[in-house]
This record gives sequence, structure tokens and C-alpha cells, in this order.
Amino acid sequence: MNNKEILLSEKQQLKRKQMLLKMEKEMEELKNDIKISKKANLKNNMIRRLKISLRTGQLIAPYALTAGITFGTLNAFGLTPFIIDDRKQNLQIKTEMDSLGNISYFDQYSDFDSTIGTISYTSKWKEQSNGFYERKIKIYSTENIKESIITEIINDADITSLDEVFGAPISSGIETKNNLKDEEINANPFLQAIIYSESENDFIVVKETATDDYAETSLWITSNLLFDLIIWIVRKKYSSFNYNECVDEIEKNYPLIDTKELTQKLKIRKNNYNRLTR
Repeated sequence: MNNKEILLSEKQQLKRKQMLLKMEKEMEELKNDIKISKKANLKNNMIRRLKISLRTGQLIAPYALTAGITFGTLNAFGLTPFIIDDRKQNLQIKTEMDSLGNISYFDQYSDFDSTIGTISYTSKWKEQSNGFYERKIKIYSTENIKESIITEIINDADITSLDEVFGAPISSGIETKNNLKDEEINANPFLQAIIYSESENDFIVVKETATDDYAETSLWITSNLLFDLIIWIVRKKYSSFNYNECVDEIEKNYPLIDTKELTQKLKIRKNNYNRLTR
């Protein structure tokens, strides 16, 4: 190999070495750019998520507040949506008494078929021209009347103050009979009362029914939907807050850098470098 060929070979090697160095530098720069981009993306992504979360909180806060208030209100009354609760079932007492001195008590832990207290007046039998006997029966509601007042009227057989104390009768009628016994004909008018009450100290604990829990849950959902509708209407009319616009602004201010292109360039540079260094 003559001097000219040796010189040409050295130039080619130098050029090749310079090219490799340039490629190495470019690969390092690409690696650094990718590293910086990933850090920037991590930072921007964290900020974006935080700001969007705050805006989401601002969006749902009124709805969450009303949901909590309605839930707490129901819970204060012993009603818990979605949960089969324990229920305290007080002893129910039914008292029957009359002005003849008879008194009976019936108690059970379940509800009676009716809980409307009544007091009834039955008049003396009166003979009619056809040989039959008639007597009047009037029934009054004792709702909102103290038990002590009812008991006093029964014990005193006070038939004169019925309309004054209980108002108009809720029902009235005439009973007709024949062939009465002497003791029936001679019997005096009498009063009879049915009183419903509840023991505060005597109770059992039972599970509420699925129907009751469904009713509580439905009440909670309905209440929330109503309040949510009101909040939506008020916000739309009076508030300038727009969740979608806020999110778009955050996305715009904290964009994510696409590192795929940089990664692809680095891959190409590595392949070329590896091919030249074989």
C-alpha cells in the first residue's frame, strides 16, 4: 500500500470515528431529551390530576353535601338506607273498659290491626209500637285525647260531655231486637272505650323488613334527586362555573410531551451505530 492509499485510509477512519462520535453525542442528547420529557410529563400529569380533582370536588361538593345531610337526617330518625337495621319494637297495649266497671288488657309486640282509639255510647233500650226494642249507638274518635280524660269520663259514666270533648261522632246507628230479657230491658246506658298505648320500657329488638329498607332507600334517593335538580338549576342560572371548560383549560396549560417520536429516533440512531461498529 503506497503513501497515498495509507493517507486515504486514515482519512476514512477519521471520518468514520467523527461520525460515530457525532452519533454517540446525538444518542446521549436524545436520551437526555427523553429523560427530561418524562420528568416534565410526570410533573404536568400530577399537576393536571390535582387541578382536575379540585375542579371535580368543586363540581360534586354540593351534591355530596346534600347526600350527607339527607342521609344524616334519615339516620337521626333511625332510618338507614341500604342497610337492614335493628328496630326497637315496643310493647303495644290495647285497653278495653266500660262504665259498668269491666276492664281488659291485651298486649303484643306487633302492631294491632287498628290503633285508632274510640269511645262508644249505647243508650237504654226503648220499646217500639211493633213490639221491638231499639237503642242508639254512637262512636267517637279519641284521637289526641289524653287517656286520663277518657278514663275519667268512663268511670263517671258521663254521657253528657261526649260531643263537647270528642266532637261529632264518627259513626252512629240504631240496634233493633225483640224478645229481650228483663235485665237487658232494665239496663242503663253505658260507655265503652278502646284505648291503644305503647310501653316505653318493655320492648324487643327485631330486624326491619326488606320492604321498610326499600322504602327508606327510595326516600333517600328521591330526596337527593330533588335536591340535585335544584342545585343544577341554581348553578345553571346564577353560577359561571363550567366544569368542562375548566378541564380543557387545565389540559391546555399542562400538555403532555409525546416521547414516542424521540424514542423512535433513538432506536434508529442505535441501529445505525451498531451497524457501523460491527
